This record gives sequence, structure tokens and C-alpha cells, in this order.
Amino acid sequence: MKKTSCLLLVMLGCLFMSICSCYNTADQDLNNQNNQIVAQWERESDSMLADSGIPGMLIGIWAPDRNLVWVRGKGKANVATGEKPDPAMKFRMGSLTKTYTYTVLLQLVDEKQIALSDTIKTFFPDFPQADSITIRMLCNHTSGISDYTETSAFAAALTTDPLKKWTSREMVDLVKTEPFYFSPGTNFKYSNTNTIMAGIIVEKITGKSIASEIQRRILDPLHLTNTIYPSDNILPGSFMHGYGWGGESDPTSLPDVAEAYDPSMGGAAGAMIADVYDLKAWVEHLYKGTLLKPETQAQRLTTVLAPGEDCEEYGLGIMFKMNPPMWGHTGTIPGYKNWAGYSPSENITIVINYNGTFAKPMDLAVRLMNIYLNATKP
Repeated sequence: MKKTSCLLLVMLGCLFMSICSCYNTADQDLNNQNNQIVAQWERESDSMLADSGIPGMLIGIWAPDRNLVWVRGKGKANVATGEKPDPAMKFRMGSLTKTYTYTVLLQLVDEKQIALSDTIKTFFPDFPQADSITIRMLCNHTSGISDYTETSAFAAALTTDPLKKWTSREMVDLVKTEPFYFSPGTNFKYSNTNTIMAGIIVEKITGKSIASEIQRRILDPLHLTNTIYPSDNILPGSFMHGYGWGGESDPTSLPDVAEAYDPSMGGAAGAMIADVYDLKAWVEHLYKGTLLKPETQAQRLTTVLAPGEDCEEYGLGIMFKMNPPMWGHTGTIPGYKNWAGYSPSENITIVINYNGTFAKPMDLAVRLMNIYLNATKP
């Protein structure tokens, strides 16, 4: 009996060692593959930085199913001092602000204080065709309303008074006499005015500023402590300096515009600040509908074709990139271009910040995602 027990223990020990060996081999294979993916990501991002002329970039990629996290700062955060980008640095997120504004608006839909089918007539009684424009059209950019940022008056004001404090009503008034892109509901055209109007609606319903509602309804519950809706042009703490505004290609001659403009020029459509870690958390909540009822989130993810955008389709304040599949949003503001996206099929999140406006982070996101897919798919 004793001999049999000893033999059994030996057999169990051999089996245990065999299993451990298999696990160790599998772990090593995964680590080796992850290292190869990261090496390709390094080369691709270095190439993009060199070819684009962008001063610097921040990149974060999280693939928890493979235990893979890759967060990097490359180039220069400050051209004048040579300071290197640190992933903890904040930056202006531009139009990613829209995802927060529209989320608050959709929360009001959840609370039955407004419906997606309601027209904007109640809130903008003197606006042209207000009785034909619905809340849904503001959210998915099918209203046809002109973009205030494309008006000559807005461009002139940025030149003569870059620190001007804009009100949302002023921005809407800039387009009241501008022609519509098309009849409301008949096409898609991205317009910042849509989101400014959405912010005004939130303020009218709640009696509070859009900044305070974003703070109370989103940032506080989700503990996004490094995300800010600023009240002035000062960037807090350590930050990426932003360069140029437009299609310039020589970073040595670009002005530092990080604090050159008052963020009210973007308002509910583009004013906010964050870091890569908060945007990572937020874009995952955005897709998963953490703060919305399931039926409202389903409406959010119902898309229209979005010709002319980086994405192929647009939902209610969220972009959908079809190939490779990612949900998220781009963001542009003087000095900065950004992308934050989540791929549910791969459970992977990508956040990219450029501190220049003459290249698209979406292009790099697609390349990095394709590297991952090519390495992990049979």
C-alpha cells in the first residue's frame, strides 16, 4: 500500500511538472509574440513621427486579453526646451469633448426630459428650419446646419482676439444667416455648431452649465480626475505643448499655441483637456454605455454613413471606423490632434495624441491595429 502511494505521488508530480511546463511554454510564446508586436509598433510610430514632422506624440495601447500594455511618449513635448513627452502629460482633446456633451444630452433622454425625435424649436425658436431639425440630427450631424468654425467672422476673431471669451449663443448666431449644407435629415455633414446647440439644450433643461453637468454626471462618477473642462487658456501642471494651426509642415517654424486661444472657442464641441489614461477609460465607457440605459446606448450605436470623415459611419456622438473596426472619436483644436478608440471584437483600446495638426492620428491607429491583427490572427 505504501509502495502504491509513493508511485501515485510520483505520477502526480510528473503530471504537475508537465502541466507547468506547458503553461510556461505558452506564456513564453505569448511574451515572445507580444515583444514582436511591440517592436513593430515602435518602428511604425517612429517612422510616422519622422515622416510627418510632428514635434511629439503620446501613444497608449491596452490589450488585456494578451496582458499587453504599451504606453509611450515620443519626440518633443516642448520644442523650445527639448522636454520629452511623458504619458502623464495633459493635452487639449478637441472634438473628443463632443462625446461628453452628447452623453449628458442622452442622459436627459434617459430621464425623459427630452426625446431624440423632439425638434429644436423650443430651444431655438428663431433659428431657420428649427421645426424640421431634431435632437437626433444634432447628435449624428444630419441637421445640415453650417459650422461656425468655417465662417469668416470666426476666423477674423481668432486672429484679432484669440483670447476672446465666446458664448455658445454667439457661435450659433454666426451661422443663423449661413446657408444649410442640405435639407435637415437628408445627408451627413460634420458641424461643430450641432454640439454647441446640444450644450445649450443641456443648459436650458438643467439650469446648469455644460461644464458643471459633465463634471457631475461623468467625470465624478467615473473618477476621471485628470479630465478638465477649463475656464481659461492655461493648461494645468505638466502638459504637451501644441504647435501650429493648419497644414504647416516645418515644426521648427511653428508657434507654440498651447495657451494662445481661449478654449471657449471650442466650447461644448472642443474645449476639454485630459491625459491618455483618462481617455482610455472614457472611450471604453463610451462604447459600453456605462452611463446610459441599454436602449439609449443602442440608439447611440445606430450609425449613418459619414462621407468626408476619418470614420466611415457616425452614431450619436461616436465614430465607427470599419476597417479595422474601432469605436471612438477624433479631436482637433489649435496645436493638437487626437484619437481615442476601442475595438470590442479585439478588446483593445488605442489613444493617440499629436502636438501638431498636420497629420492624422487615425492613420497611425489603423497601422498599429493592423500590426496587432496580422500578428494575432491565424
